[in-house]
Amino acid sequence: MKTALASVILLAISASCAMAQDKGEIAVFTKNKVDPFFEEARVGADVAAKGLGYSTVQYAPTRPNNFQEQIAQVEDAITRKPKGMVFVPVDTKGLKPSVDKVREAGIPIVNFIDMGDGNFNSYVIYDDHKMGADVTRILAEKLGGKGKIVIIEGIKGSATSDNRTAGAQETLKSYPQIQVVAVQAANYQRLQALQVMENLMQQFPEIDGVIAASDNMALGAIEAMESAGHSGTQVVSMDGTIDGVQAVSAGRLLASAEFSGFQMGCTAVEIIDRLTKGEAVPERLELKAEMITRETADKFGQPLERRTCKSLKDLGLAS
Repeated sequence: MKTALASVILLAISASCAMAQDKGEIAVFTKNKVDPFFEEARVGADVAAKGLGYSTVQYAPTRPNNFQEQIAQVEDAITRKPKGMVFVPVDTKGLKPSVDKVREAGIPIVNFIDMGDGNFNSYVIYDDHKMGADVTRILAEKLGGKGKIVIIEGIKGSATSDNRTAGAQETLKSYPQIQVVAVQAANYQRLQALQVMENLMQQFPEIDGVIAASDNMALGAIEAMESAGHSGTQVVSMDGTIDGVQAVSAGRLLASAEFSGFQMGCTAVEIIDRLTKGEAVPERLELKAEMITRETADKFGQPLERRTCKSLKDLGLAS
């Protein structure tokens, strides 16, 4: 009898613990499945959700950055009635009606990575303008304040890409002997950046520096130059992905600015958790980007399976 009673108690405790760790589902939206940056964001969201007792469902267009597909995915997510959504819009303005529908359905939604229009509960971002400025300054100083450079943008109209380019261009005003010979978009795609760089090298035999709006594109540009035997060009970028950090360590990439998709995923999920508890959250939360150089690269780029989320408290952003 005592054994049976003990078994019932253990089952009850086990069920209670399982329920405590089953707070519901968080929908996580990223722009595509091909950019390693978004993989880092998805893993960060998964790690944070698991630690807080949630499950996740991941949404990303099968065609990279496809606007209509993301709209359809938002509609699907609304029907699942998740505890919250973590969202980066393919189009920062065009997804506004979809974001507003999420809020009308009573679902909290946190915007991360690209700052989009809509009735978001909160934003988790970095200062892209400052990042563009900071890596450009590193490049300009390396070039001794003179030379010819190209800028490879992400997606035109994307707040992240536009602000990074603006930061670079404003900084270059302080270096009048540096000439920007071309500004071209590669849509954050490595292969497109390789092709863009191949074309740019044909148009401009002398290129002293490259500013790329992401590590992914920087690596594509570097591959194009290496294949053509074009050496000596200095390249800077932004994101601080694992591949990007490895390229900095190897001396292939001069510098990258940390734009941690992993930590943004972590933080956005923590904000969702706070919203579900009825707690106050910041309307806008800006994370600090560090510069990744060969001297500091060892601090960055850990394998995803070894990373842990920093809480808002750890970041000094909450009590």
